[in-house]
Amino acid sequence: MEQKELNLAKDNISPWTNAIEASIIALVVLVPIAFYPRCMDVFLPIKEFIFELLVVISLMFWCFRIINQERFNFIRSPLDFPILSFIVICILSLLWSNSPMVSLKELPIFLAGPLLYFVITNNIKYEQQINRILNVILIIGGLFGIYGILQYQGIDFSFWTGNIGRQNVFGLFGNVNYFAEYLIIPLTIAVPLFFVSKNKMKKLLLLIGILAMGGSLILTFTRGSYLGFGTSLIFMFFLFIFSGGKAFIKDNKKLFIIISLAIIIIISLFVIPNPLNKPGTLVSKIKGRTSVTQLIQGSSIKRRMAIWKFTALMIKDHPLLGSGIGTYKYNTLKYQAEFFEQGENRSLYPHGFADKAHNEYLQLWAEMGIIGLGIFIWLVICYFNYGIKILNKIKNHYKQAILIGLMGSIVAVLVDGIFGFPLHLAATIVLFWVAIGFIVVIGTSNKNNILAMKISKESLNQDEDEEANKSRETQEKNIVKTKGNRKSAYILKLPLYISILILAIFLCFTLFRPFMAQVYRFYAYKEIKNENFNEAIKIDEKALKWDPYLGEAYYDIGRILEIKEFYGVSLGYFEKAAKYIDHPDLPQDFALIYLKKGQLDKAAIWLKKAISYQKNEKSMLPLYAELGNTYIRLKKFNKAEIALKKSLKIDPDFINAHYGLAGAYLNQNKIDEALVELQKVIELAPDSLEAQYARNIMQQIAQDKLKSQPTETDKP
Repeated sequence: MEQKELNLAKDNISPWTNAIEASIIALVVLVPIAFYPRCMDVFLPIKEFIFELLVVISLMFWCFRIINQERFNFIRSPLDFPILSFIVICILSLLWSNSPMVSLKELPIFLAGPLLYFVITNNIKYEQQINRILNVILIIGGLFGIYGILQYQGIDFSFWTGNIGRQNVFGLFGNVNYFAEYLIIPLTIAVPLFFVSKNKMKKLLLLIGILAMGGSLILTFTRGSYLGFGTSLIFMFFLFIFSGGKAFIKDNKKLFIIISLAIIIIISLFVIPNPLNKPGTLVSKIKGRTSVTQLIQGSSIKRRMAIWKFTALMIKDHPLLGSGIGTYKYNTLKYQAEFFEQGENRSLYPHGFADKAHNEYLQLWAEMGIIGLGIFIWLVICYFNYGIKILNKIKNHYKQAILIGLMGSIVAVLVDGIFGFPLHLAATIVLFWVAIGFIVVIGTSNKNNILAMKISKESLNQDEDEEANKSRETQEKNIVKTKGNRKSAYILKLPLYISILILAIFLCFTLFRPFMAQVYRFYAYKEIKNENFNEAIKIDEKALKWDPYLGEAYYDIGRILEIKEFYGVSLGYFEKAAKYIDHPDLPQDFALIYLKKGQLDKAAIWLKKAISYQKNEKSMLPLYAELGNTYIRLKKFNKAEIALKKSLKIDPDFINAHYGLAGAYLNQNKIDEALVELQKVIELAPDSLEAQYARNIMQQIAQDKLKSQPTETDKP
């Protein structure tokens, strides 16, 4: 009797499954490639929109597949519950967010990755599909590697020459760090595949890709990505030892010798003085970026330390549930101001605006509390636990290499996330969740193959007559539905297809609106730079029609109206802007408008906040003086004295502060102290208008003293 071969990988694949696979391939191709050079310096908006759009489309195809098959088979894995919990905590955080609309706008980018995971695990089943998608990832990564090297040599598109980035190596990402945080994933996947590949041509292509991607990664000078990739190499080496033992080293003995020699040569290039590491060379630049002195004393690490410390203040205020998903950038200036008011922090650490924490774990804790962070760590632990179990069961070396590469890429991202924010970058998020999903697919397909082998062995005990009978029974069952039944079933399914399609179109349009608003806002910003204010207002108003919650557009319009001295109208726009952004100049703008409107109490509150938002003490001087004068007008002379003394602590020769302080003293009848300050004004700027006023006041004080002295006739 001939054995009947059962191969689950050869089942008929529905057109909807093919469409889902095409959507995933489109994701790994289009998201990293997408850019809009005449709109955005950093191409995040277009990449995020395409990411979210294609995830919605893939979900739509999945729903079509379910309707077509008339059944819903959900593939279960140990990762499902942690990922579902992560989705739930993201959605629930809207309830306690301190800016719900900010959180709602950030929600799609957080949910798209986990949803992509479920699309992959429930629709990608076969090795051929995994291989196709991985090949596309490696090809795109390799092409980016080559492009990065060309950029370093000055070969690039003319329309973005001189854009952001060290040596202009930024790929199609607009930022060198974003490019590096993308490269570490395909590069990490390529390394183990190179070791196990038996096909010489494929091995050569993998080597070219590794050299290209590795070269571009080096040229980005991004230390966090260096560390992430280096850690992943060590992790993957131990996994190879775990899975292959001594055989792995024996099979790649010659290759290890070559790699060891290459490492020795590279180290010697950095350590031993030679023409290649002279100042200005590539080697010297890398050495400078990775030196201990640069790591400890560089402005970059100091800035990160400041960010991490004021992020800790956020966490302290909302330790359990966080401030709400995506609200970090909304809260950052307030907590930075609080941090800089402590001790000498303002002089010790660089100032800036950080819309990201440069540490994924601290930001996750700040936004979603210890519960959100705990769920993410739980997810990571489940992932590696599941991956290592599957690795231990699989004996195929190529499958093992895929598993090791996928887990290694996750390690690279997680380590890089200590110093950067790769999980907030669309192109990296796509590959991150693809790597997580593929582990489950490989594990599930391995279980199915074992089941298939068991079924095949059982079929040996059945005779040919029973098989023939079963075959006839199966055929009879398959020809049950009549043409009329099929037609009626189609009519019943049609409303479902249409409903899903309409919902998908609605979601895609909803996601498109914020992107279009960003495009309009950028063009408005260019008009503002050219001082075409009326045109800028028109464009910003169009942006607000697309996205009524775009705080930047409200601020731009308010600022223009403030310049035109339409203070009442501009105040309304600033109040709307404050709901969705915390702009560093917004407190100062509020203060100016309230001063113009004569609302001095409100002006004083905003002046205090404006002072705390300043990047250095020098820029605080005029604000302290204005605050002191405002308190004088409010007859709060003691507070005025404190504010003006603070300005003099920064600059002892600040004339306006001395003059204002004299006024505060006079109103408190501290005549002697006032005379000292007035004399200081005359000494510092004898020809100034303030000095003239000071002389007049001093003369008046002297006359008042003479009048108050008793005359001879007054004596008894």
